[in-house]
Amino acid sequence: MVKRGPTFFSKVFNYVSQVSNFKSFDYPMVTQTVLNNERLKEVINLTTCEITNNENCNEKEVTMAKNKTKNILLQMESRCSDILLKIVAWLLYKLLPSFIQSAIVTPSQIEVLKKANDTGLPLIFLPLHRSHLDYIMISFIMVVNNMRNPLIAAGDNLKIPFFGWLLRGLGAFFIKRRMDAVVGRKDVLYRTVLQTYIMESLRAGHNLEFFVEGGRTRTGKPCMPKSGILSVIIDAYMDGTIEDALLIPVAMNYERLVDGNFVREQLGQPKKMETFASTIKAMWSTLRGHYGIVKINFCQPFSLREMIKSFQAQQNKTAKLWPERSLKSSRSSSSIYGTDVVVEEHRQLVDRIARHVVYDSSKSTPIMSTNVVAFLLLNRFRNGCTLDKLVEAFDSIRKKFQYYKDIVFCGESVNIIKHALDILGPDLVTQQQQEITDVDGESVIVTTIRPVSILPNIIELSYYSNAMLAHYIKESIIITALYAELQSQINDPVAIAENNITLYQDNLVNQALKLCDILRYEFIFCKPCKILIDVVIKTIEDLPYIHIMPREDYLNDRSVQSNTKRRLGILADSSDEEYDRREEIIQKQIEVSKIKYKLDLTPKHFAQMEFLHMILRPLIDTYTCSAFNLRKLVGHSLCERDLVREVLSEIQTSLDHGTINYGESLCVDPIKNSLKLFEYWDVLECYMQENLKMFCLKEEHNTDTAAENIYDALAVFKWTRDAD
Repeated sequence: MVKRGPTFFSKVFNYVSQVSNFKSFDYPMVTQTVLNNERLKEVINLTTCEITNNENCNEKEVTMAKNKTKNILLQMESRCSDILLKIVAWLLYKLLPSFIQSAIVTPSQIEVLKKANDTGLPLIFLPLHRSHLDYIMISFIMVVNNMRNPLIAAGDNLKIPFFGWLLRGLGAFFIKRRMDAVVGRKDVLYRTVLQTYIMESLRAGHNLEFFVEGGRTRTGKPCMPKSGILSVIIDAYMDGTIEDALLIPVAMNYERLVDGNFVREQLGQPKKMETFASTIKAMWSTLRGHYGIVKINFCQPFSLREMIKSFQAQQNKTAKLWPERSLKSSRSSSSIYGTDVVVEEHRQLVDRIARHVVYDSSKSTPIMSTNVVAFLLLNRFRNGCTLDKLVEAFDSIRKKFQYYKDIVFCGESVNIIKHALDILGPDLVTQQQQEITDVDGESVIVTTIRPVSILPNIIELSYYSNAMLAHYIKESIIITALYAELQSQINDPVAIAENNITLYQDNLVNQALKLCDILRYEFIFCKPCKILIDVVIKTIEDLPYIHIMPREDYLNDRSVQSNTKRRLGILADSSDEEYDRREEIIQKQIEVSKIKYKLDLTPKHFAQMEFLHMILRPLIDTYTCSAFNLRKLVGHSLCERDLVREVLSEIQTSLDHGTINYGESLCVDPIKNSLKLFEYWDVLECYMQENLKMFCLKEEHNTDTAAENIYDALAVFKWTRDAD
């Protein structure tokens, strides 16, 4: 049999020919199935009777409610078109090269996706959200590799003229940014329509895609997961709607963010809503830009059924070890169900799976050259460095990650750095030619590189740096905790000269766990199936300048026993589920209490410790400023907007006076996370008043002294070797 070569048509119209050969799929509409759902009909009757205050609603009222339900569904549903998907795929073939150097996805990951697709189970794509380009790239990859495109959960802010129609045709279904029209009162009908639509779409064989973080990250690091849609998928498995589903975490990264930046929002200004004109302007700007490389990582798919079985086994073990923690119903802040009440067991299950997804995705996020350069400039060479010094530090990170992290660059480091500097641009990084005198007394010209340290540029640069935090956060926690524990001892020249600085592991672990608790809304430190104290101890033991000394009898010290009990209390309240193995944890406290460490503080090690400590310092400054402003709530209440502005003003004042040195501390997201922390600590009380979120101090903390104590608990981690 003779093989034919490329046809004239395929040679001339290469992309058209390629797209025309893509596999076709049917994307069934589920409108009528949703409207015929018995549970939805029941909710329609209940809500109608509730509105009319009449147990027996008349037919006209029920008909009006049904029409309202149908209108909600029509505004929400996707109308995915196979033809439109192919047309847009052709357009992307043409347009992507105009602003992206390359889009990379590993062939082995595509093969894994195809095998998952062949199982016939629903594929649930769970990307971390960085850009509006995220969902476009995932759909493009699915279409060109002949796999069914997923239905994509999108905010209704994207339902703008023409582009809303286009996104709907590409698989988007629209969800209200604010589901409840009246604050404090759940819109049961809307939530039930959404839940039913998702359930019926899964039953019809659709794949699904949604962003487990909710919106795009404004800081460059992953956000804490929101588990509303995930809870519906888990419920679909629990009630037998689907026999199983394959969850696929997705991690994407960009050398330069296509969406611009989020500096305005981080400085406290409201988000600009998308309009037809702003979208056209953004697209035109994008097509004329230079954004470098995009890399998409599809993590290993995992069975929802097996994950649920694993977590349920752990929960059963927890119930036996901690009978006082028997599962109960609780109010839900994230469920999209038609009820306010969910079983605590279900909430924990959903939360743990969501955290597992975010943790896996953050660890799998590709590392770009711009991330490494921004990270080094902000945390090691903030005052500038020569190109040679930057190359040396870059090589060190490259060597650290080359075997077990996904680095998206190759070649000579000096060329990679120059490429990264070109992508970041002069607004974020400056390069200057400078004449210096070398050791032989001769004048030489060197290139000096430094970050642009003014606002708002430094905040934008920190976005790229923050992508590296997941890979250094545990070491940074340990060093920051070590500084807090040793304080002035580590600045004692005699102790340093004699190399005689020691501490007990018990104290260091205690401080590290406190800091992890403070930053619980910033980072996920380990998988939910792991115990945090194990991870902390392993991190300490892996640091090259901390050595275990011979054990001593330290168990009779009352302070140690007190610390052990106090830490057990922290673990018992932890959202990371360390209490799963109670007896094992208690035994570990005893073991920890026997271990003593000695620091090896050579100049090289000191420099590395300073580098690791600086990574967390901007966040610590933000949190301490937020705690300092709690005194303004003594005897008063403030709405969230005003309280955040007060903290921003305090940080700005501290920057002006030089008491804070890091401009990236001036960010809204960590301020809001600090308020969540104070709520979790039962320091703040939150309530709604005239559609405003109000904050006031709990009665036991409503004094200047109590507010100062909260500040002191955070400020201990501000301590550094250098005078502030």
